[in-house]
Amino acid sequence: MHFTVRMVALVGVVMVMAVVVAIPQDTSIRSIAKENFPEMDNWIDRLYVDKIKGYNKNARPVLDHTHNTTVTMAMSLKNIDMDDEKQEFILNAWSIMYWKDELLEWNPMDYMNLKNIHFDDEDVWLPDIRLYNSATGYDAHPFGSVPVLVTYDGNAVWFPPTHIVVRCDMDLSEWPKDEHECLVRLGSWAHHGDQIDMQVQGGQHAGVMTDTLEENNRWKLLHVSANRTYTKLDGHNPYVEVDFVFRVQRQARTQATYVTQTTLAVVVVVLVSYVLPLQRLLTRLLMHLFSLALLIICFFALFAILPATGGPVPLVVRYYSGSIILTTLSLLATIFLTTRPCCCCWGSCCSSSSSKLARTLRTPYNHLDETLEEEVEEQRRPRAAQLNEAEGSTSRYIRLQDDAEQGGTKVDQITSHQFILIINYLLMALFTIAFVVDYVVLRNVML
Repeated sequence: MHFTVRMVALVGVVMVMAVVVAIPQDTSIRSIAKENFPEMDNWIDRLYVDKIKGYNKNARPVLDHTHNTTVTMAMSLKNIDMDDEKQEFILNAWSIMYWKDELLEWNPMDYMNLKNIHFDDEDVWLPDIRLYNSATGYDAHPFGSVPVLVTYDGNAVWFPPTHIVVRCDMDLSEWPKDEHECLVRLGSWAHHGDQIDMQVQGGQHAGVMTDTLEENNRWKLLHVSANRTYTKLDGHNPYVEVDFVFRVQRQARTQATYVTQTTLAVVVVVLVSYVLPLQRLLTRLLMHLFSLALLIICFFALFAILPATGGPVPLVVRYYSGSIILTTLSLLATIFLTTRPCCCCWGSCCSSSSSKLARTLRTPYNHLDETLEEEVEEQRRPRAAQLNEAEGSTSRYIRLQDDAEQGGTKVDQITSHQFILIINYLLMALFTIAFVVDYVVLRNVML
């Protein structure tokens, strides 16, 4: 009995001692494991601290300063726009830059097989790429602030968001189908070509991706290219830059329809007025005045839409100016025809005047004949019958002459009216040809 109790007590003491001894041993094993196999985040932090320690972000990342740093550049477009008033080209994109940082190389086996890590852009060297032809002037740094991805062999990749605003001279002569070519010049601000060499990803005339470009209802991108230019001057260091050339076209179907349909209505109204009778002077004048007023209103509306530039005069402005001149000439021709001045009826006017003058000159001779007839009748009464016959024949002659003169006047009047109608139709044909040619040229330019 006592032996059994002693044995149980001895076993209990041994177990307690084993537990007490086991606790510190387990803690020691865990601490050793944590020291030899830390968590992944600690390795990233250790790698980051090790590489940044003693790193100078203001110096080129090369072990030998005679080696140049090659920066390969590309661009993925997001959206484009044009400011007509300021004549500026606006570009939003993602820039893509690759270079070799010899100071950020490491052995992945020393850092738990880490092969890449992100460094903050304020802690590592970045190429001093600037926008040479910035429209703002004070903001030559178009890139946003984002981390830099670096691999274990020192290859750095940077994808900063990019906002670019450059001057672009606009030629509005073919508005609203005008096309413009805008240049974006990027290069190192402080390093020459022997220190920082710039290349285009994919080779010359490549390096621009348009898959991510958003659609724009106002502007269409026709063509874009990236070209590397290398300039070497005697006695100076070489100069390297990358030029992105954008060719855009305006999308203005609404404005084009507004211009063409308005001018078509004006042409129809003006030409229809020539079909009306010549007596409809007021109607013809109102139709011409309506067309002229519509053209003037559209002209000033166009003046408000078009930006004030110092380039060539747009063709649409020249078209409206020509249409206003043609409509004004048509209005003057209509007034000239419908009022029928005496110069157009010269034959009838002269015929009427000559007939009136003949009747006026014949009046005193007729009175003298009557006086002589009375005296002869008294002296020579037997010849009265002969004189009566002579008088009757004279009166018939005068009546026939008057009738002939009146008939000639009517013939002259009919000929004058026909002459005016011929002029009217000739003017109609002339203005029809002028308006149609003008309209066809405008439509080919705008649509």
